[in-house]
Amino acid sequence: MKKVLRQHPARTITELRQKLQEIWDCFTPNFCQNLVTLCPKEFQPSK
Repeated sequence: MKKVLRQHPARTITELRQKLQEIWDCFTPNFCQNLVTLCPKEFQPSK
């Protein structure tokens, strides 16, 4: 998120919210699952 926001900085709070929502909408379930998989064991949910 930081990289995208740095490339196209928001000038207002409204613009920042729009940009964050656009970035968030691009996160797929697969992307999120990969993040969880890459987390150290201490941060993974108990099974």
